[in-house]
Amino acid sequence: MKRILPYILFLLFTTSLLAGKPIKIGVITDTHYLSEKLMDDGYALQDYIQVSGKNIKDAPAVLDKVLDDYLHSDIEVLLVSGDMTKDGEKQSHLDFVNKLKPLQDKGVKVFVIPGNHDINMPGAVEFKGNKALPVPNVTPEDFTDIYASCGYNSALLRDTASLSYVASLDANTWLVAIDAARYKEYKTRSISGGKISADTEKWIVEVLDEARLQNVNVIGMMHWGLTEHIVYQSIFFKDYLVDDWKRFANLFADKGMKAIFTGHFHSNDISAFTSDKGNTIYDIETGTLSGYPFSYRFVELSEKGMDIKTKNVTSLPDNPTLASDDKQRMQLLSHKLTIQKLKGMGYNLPDDVLKQFADVLSQVFVLHLYGDEKPDEKLKQSMLRLSKVMDSPMDIEELHVDFPPADNNVRITF
Repeated sequence: MKRILPYILFLLFTTSLLAGKPIKIGVITDTHYLSEKLMDDGYALQDYIQVSGKNIKDAPAVLDKVLDDYLHSDIEVLLVSGDMTKDGEKQSHLDFVNKLKPLQDKGVKVFVIPGNHDINMPGAVEFKGNKALPVPNVTPEDFTDIYASCGYNSALLRDTASLSYVASLDANTWLVAIDAARYKEYKTRSISGGKISADTEKWIVEVLDEARLQNVNVIGMMHWGLTEHIVYQSIFFKDYLVDDWKRFANLFADKGMKAIFTGHFHSNDISAFTSDKGNTIYDIETGTLSGYPFSYRFVELSEKGMDIKTKNVTSLPDNPTLASDDKQRMQLLSHKLTIQKLKGMGYNLPDDVLKQFADVLSQVFVLHLYGDEKPDEKLKQSMLRLSKVMDSPMDIEELHVDFPPADNNVRITF
């Protein structure tokens, strides 16, 4: 016993020191990766890119560039918050996890959680020439088998009602990865909205209560947003927030979760939510790697807070104008979709008002994709034109379109 005691004390002391160090984390989401084996450069692929908002042709090269940057960095953990694949193709999942292997071989812990495009997808296809042809997808069991090394085999706890799990980031920090995807309900198409079941909610509460008893810090990861990131998001884009989001935001904040990493909306944005009891949780949403702004994050997490830095892929060797071209494409697409959305919601606006409304909202949306949005001169002029056709004066200089805190490079204090 006398010989063993110094060794135990050494281990405890070492663990304590390690727990006190910031955890260096990489964050990506919504890669919408389609295996290079499942596409060529035919018309079917090009048509999909134009109507979907996802640049799946360049996504593999973007992903490779980001993973290489992480490989040459000092990150210890990589978080992937869903929609790894375009539409749940089994080959895409197999190739995606293989791309993570060099990081894992280096010792980086990788943790994933499914989004709405990853499991039981009815629309899993490959693009060959002019055709989109069906290919095998994955079941929930396939998903956990493929990503066994990305959280599932090493989980401290797993939920029996979903693919949610708890992982240890260090001796004092847990990651609660929350599966809110509704793939059990898929029939002929996927469901964009996310929902936490009653059983999974009960499990999460038990985990958070246990973490508090053990004096463990908790961060979360989920595909869907936990709180609004843009004005009226719960009205115009409710499927991008988890169902019953306000109640869950209050619950998670009051149970001690400090921050949650999310995706789905393809925007790079951070919002703070303060519960009715005065507790704050930060929703750190990261932009997509399948389109503008091609963003990914570096995070240093400690007990006191986190330092967040964001990088963007702006060019590729085979596409030097990647970001600028994709930004323009997203501007045109969002303008078209905004008009469709307004008409679909029953707004009977005159054509000139509808056009100006769509012009303003599409510009705000593209600014929101990048984060830290501030009205530029083009947006200010568009808003003045909208003000004129609506005969409603606007104070452009007082306009604020971004929720605090900052979105790209920021220090958050818990």
